[in-house]
Amino acid sequence: MHTLAVLLLCAYSSQALLPENLVEEEWNKFKAMHARAFFDPLEETFRKSLFTKNLEIVEEHNERFRNGSETYEMGVNKFSDFTDEELANLTGLQVPPEFEQPLNETEDPLLLSLGRGIPASLDWRQRGGVTPVKNQGQCGSCWAFATIGAIESHYKIRHKRAISLSEQQLVDCVGRGGGCGGGWMPTAYSYIARNKGVNYNRDYRYQGRNGRCRYRSSKPHIAIRSYAAINNNNNEERVRRLVATKGPVSVAIHVDSRTFNRYKSGVYNNPSCRGGLNHAVLIVGYGRERGVDYWLVKNSWGAGWGQKGYVKMARNRRNQCGIATHASYPVF
Repeated sequence: MHTLAVLLLCAYSSQALLPENLVEEEWNKFKAMHARAFFDPLEETFRKSLFTKNLEIVEEHNERFRNGSETYEMGVNKFSDFTDEELANLTGLQVPPEFEQPLNETEDPLLLSLGRGIPASLDWRQRGGVTPVKNQGQCGSCWAFATIGAIESHYKIRHKRAISLSEQQLVDCVGRGGGCGGGWMPTAYSYIARNKGVNYNRDYRYQGRNGRCRYRSSKPHIAIRSYAAINNNNNEERVRRLVATKGPVSVAIHVDSRTFNRYKSGVYNNPSCRGGLNHAVLIVGYGRERGVDYWLVKNSWGAGWGQKGYVKMARNRRNQCGIATHASYPVF
């Protein structure tokens, strides 16, 4: 253990750019805020080196933000002492090589009427169509949270009542790889439709790890009829119309762990965000801030990340981060 820690410390060490007293002060604040307790001095030294590196990146970026050359602010958060491997566990999307056809692509007249055209900006939270942000933890279950988040939102829009459904059921029961190893939203929608229901979270609690399927049809559950999806799309306007006329939609994005994990506020605009799709989130609106179009995105990393669990991602920037490539939503 000690040998590994020393090797990792050497690998992550860098020349300090910030005064040691400032680093020490920020490190102590970080430990207190996020309940970090270390019983191994080598482990703490290693984690502090990761934190220091992140703090330097944040300060350097935010200087550019203050000068107006960046559109978003970075910040220290609960991931600031994570390794790259630990950060990878925060994603978990598995895009299949081929896409099954949705069970049903019927238009939903209720959501169409609620849209009332295509507004220039939209926030489904203000229309009572979004449930609270959740936290997937160190399990690659983003796909389950994006699926359940969409179902909860569409149910709330239709019935004016908030519900909390079980992501853990999807982790345990969907199959096809799935679980904390990653999954795919349409596969999860299809499972729920064929299974004729997903239990409430209170009856099937989130564990953040793979387990046996414990769905009980005798317990309260919510069913969907099918789902609708668009795939291999790069037309952001098409997705905007979906969000306006249908409601929140599950999407696949590329997460650049060098920048996205450190997001704090503003519009996340990263022209180099062009890699493979590795994370699932929920688009709950769109708008424009300081001359930059954005998507309003609900993440599943807890309310302490970003803007109370949300991120504004650049829109109309050539499908940045692949956000419009795959979009899906439930049909009741």
